[in-house]
Amino acid sequence: MINGTLLIDKPKNITSNKALSITKRELSLGKAGIVGILDPLASGMLPIVINEGTKLAQYIESYEKEYLVICQLGYISTTGDEEGIITPLKRNNLNKINIKNIKETINLFMGKQKQIPPMYSGLKVNGTKLYKLARKGITIERQPRYINVFDIQLLSYIDGLMTLNIICSKGTYIRTLIESIGEKLNTGAYTKELRRLRIGQFKENNMIKINHLKNISSHIISLESMLGNMKSIVLSEEDEFKIRNGQRIFTKFDINYDEIAMKNTNHQLIGIGNVHDHYIGPKRLINFDE
Repeated sequence: MINGTLLIDKPKNITSNKALSITKRELSLGKAGIVGILDPLASGMLPIVINEGTKLAQYIESYEKEYLVICQLGYISTTGDEEGIITPLKRNNLNKINIKNIKETINLFMGKQKQIPPMYSGLKVNGTKLYKLARKGITIERQPRYINVFDIQLLSYIDGLMTLNIICSKGTYIRTLIESIGEKLNTGAYTKELRRLRIGQFKENNMIKINHLKNISSHIISLESMLGNMKSIVLSEEDEFKIRNGQRIFTKFDINYDEIAMKNTNHQLIGIGNVHDHYIGPKRLINFDE
């Protein structure tokens, strides 16, 4: 049975759920899910957690994300991207824009900040996805959320097209960030192209195209690798038996750990535990027989 994560290179113009459906069908998967949905017009890294990998989805979700973004200045879009109604900004600052003031402006968006999620998003409010309300012309108040933009690099600027490389925290809406940059430049802006390049330590060369799913063995991210640099401990067969039966066992750790990766004598992940006052207990267990 396959356990772990498959990094799909999602093409443009299909939904993330469609990509999941294709993957499940092609690989005859029973249990699988998406971590970090991409818009239909976006491409790139879409993690599909498989079987016992679904228990570790939160760790993939928490990693920083890297994007390549092509933005159109001088225009605004009702959705923030090419899917919406696009109109030119009548009074814009486009003729005064140059590389120097773009770099100065994008630097203002570095670091921790609040961001209001866009109406055209999959975020649920009172059980309803925002984009469903937006399509009916309904706008509701959204609470701002904290995000962190770790880095923004200007790669090119030619005739109103700005290409950026952005590294940010989970929960960051790139379309909204680009709109905010456009407002600060006094030009307006929307996202023309968006590609997710990286999630945490997983890079582009880890991805597999959705039409090449016949041989995936070299592309599966193991359960152990999903946990990145989490502290780990190897348990004896006796201690593994106790942990699987809900018992806490003595360890030599002098430090408490809220989460620690527990592995068996073959260095396979058996679950996540916590350490408190020299004793380790189970938080979430992996079941290889499921």
